[in-house]
Amino acid sequence: MVRHLAAGTALSTILVTSLAIFIAHVRLGTSEKMVSGIVVGSVTGAFLAHRIQGQSLELIFGIMIVVMAVQMIIGFKPRPHTGAQAFYFPVSIAIGILSSLTGVAGSLQLIIFLTWAGYAWCDCVSTAAALSLPITLTATVSYILLGWSAEGLPDYSLGYVYLPGTVGLMIPSMLMAVVGAKLAHWSKLPADMLKRAFGVFGLCVGIAMLIKVM
Repeated sequence: MVRHLAAGTALSTILVTSLAIFIAHVRLGTSEKMVSGIVVGSVTGAFLAHRIQGQSLELIFGIMIVVMAVQMIIGFKPRPHTGAQAFYFPVSIAIGILSSLTGVAGSLQLIIFLTWAGYAWCDCVSTAAALSLPITLTATVSYILLGWSAEGLPDYSLGYVYLPGTVGLMIPSMLMAVVGAKLAHWSKLPADMLKRAFGVFGLCVGIAMLIKVM
């Protein structure tokens, strides 16, 4: 129950910031090709989360964090691949499922896939940011509906979304997004160093979660 609330609340928080990012960075073409798969995957992931025990969710989340952290630390850069169009739909479904299961937006996985597909780095970031909106919107609505009649939820919950948590996380996350953007563009703070620093932090968090589950 706690894990479901955590995932639903996290997605509802990301939804607010994703909306602003979507308006500013929406890209046609690739975004449109992947939206349908992402919607299907997000609904499927929320349904699976409703059926899976909280400990299993924590295990999935821990593994996902470790994998992403290692990729950041080693500076994983996939080789561009020009025949990736056939993979858009299945990959977008998989990303939607994982994002909905774990309560994250899936931007990192999208960036890795689009880089592999041969897109320029700036286009990868913009497209991934735009696609975060359909992921979080679909998953948040799914968590609300699936948890609507669940018993034992705290007051001020909308299904599996805890509204005080959403508001409490939304304000600092939007403020820190501005700070993070400024830091990322600061010439004295290289992007590679930022990625590796965040990767080390994520690796520690992921390992701690896996140890707790085991």
